[in-house]
Amino acid sequence: MRNKKGYSDTRKPGKIKLSYWKCLGIYAAVLAVFAVIMIIYTGSCLKRYEKSQPDKAMAGFLKEFRTMVDDNTLVDNIQLPSSSEFEGKDLFANMYMSEFDGASEYTYEKNEGSYDTEEPVYDIFADGNKVARMTLEVKEQHVVLAILTVFDWKVKSIEPVFTANTNDYTVTIPEGYTFSVNGIEVSDDYKTGNAFDNTEFANVSQYVDMPKSVEYKITGFVNKPEIKVYNASGKEVGYNVDSKGNVKLGVNGDVSDMLEDRKNDALNMAKVWDNFLTNDLSGSSHGLATVQKYLIEDSYYWNLAKAYASSADITFISDHRLANPPYTGVVVDNYVEYNDKCYSCHIAFTKNMVLTSGGARTDVVDSTFYFVNYNGKWAIADMIATTE
Repeated sequence: MRNKKGYSDTRKPGKIKLSYWKCLGIYAAVLAVFAVIMIIYTGSCLKRYEKSQPDKAMAGFLKEFRTMVDDNTLVDNIQLPSSSEFEGKDLFANMYMSEFDGASEYTYEKNEGSYDTEEPVYDIFADGNKVARMTLEVKEQHVVLAILTVFDWKVKSIEPVFTANTNDYTVTIPEGYTFSVNGIEVSDDYKTGNAFDNTEFANVSQYVDMPKSVEYKITGFVNKPEIKVYNASGKEVGYNVDSKGNVKLGVNGDVSDMLEDRKNDALNMAKVWDNFLTNDLSGSSHGLATVQKYLIEDSYYWNLAKAYASSADITFISDHRLANPPYTGVVVDNYVEYNDKCYSCHIAFTKNMVLTSGGARTDVVDSTFYFVNYNGKWAIADMIATTE
């Protein structure tokens, strides 16, 4: 058979058709194989995508969480509240781990307030009790099927769901004093910086430096602490506690035994002052010069005595003589030595008098006397009456 150009065509029509269908079959087979591969790959990608969802990842992290509970390493991977150094660093750890005692079922739920898709937050429950919050973050991410992002997750943080009722306390003590909490001495690091003048020293502090009160704050106590206060000599002293457990100790000096000579001198000065008030001193101006020997010149009491000696009030004192014994119920105690220039003591006595007109009269003294060494002599700087 010849074609239009005069050449003969030796191809047979049947063979041409066979070759076509054979190629088509191969092509179809390749497509089928490719389709199967795509289906498998797509299915694999979809499974991988499904597994990469944080909800699925949490199942594995929950197992790790439970393992940490069982081997007691959870406290090493969480941040617990800071406990007071005076109660022991393991206090909160032990309290928190006790939440898991006897727990058999651990579950998790997406936290209601979690909206960050790259840092989802899950609540963890032990036997239905919320015990922790776990935050995840993306470790790696891959795009599959051109449209799906697959995430690999890791734990960013674990927060304990833990509540411990704690109390804070203030301790106000005189300068130079120390205190301990549960047997541990408290350092100056706990000072608040607040210092207070004692109003009782308003007169005395004009002539000698008196100690202030300083404030400390100790925090984070689960249990009531044992507080002991020591004076400057290291001797334990008592203190007042308010309804909240705060400690307050008024400014005091070193409490020690009072020498007999000092006790006699203090009692004598107190008697002279009282004798001046009851007009029992001899000399001009009702014994003003005598009482002023035990007062600080131009002080409050010096001027008070001067004004009283020249006033009509002193003339109104009824004539009398001292009874026998003149003084009863004499007490000199609560001796406090603040420094080598100042001390105080409590002095109390009853002065017994017999009126010239007949009858008896008593005058009661019951005060804390403050004595200051001023210009080389001991003098009364202040007197604070005892009140109940």
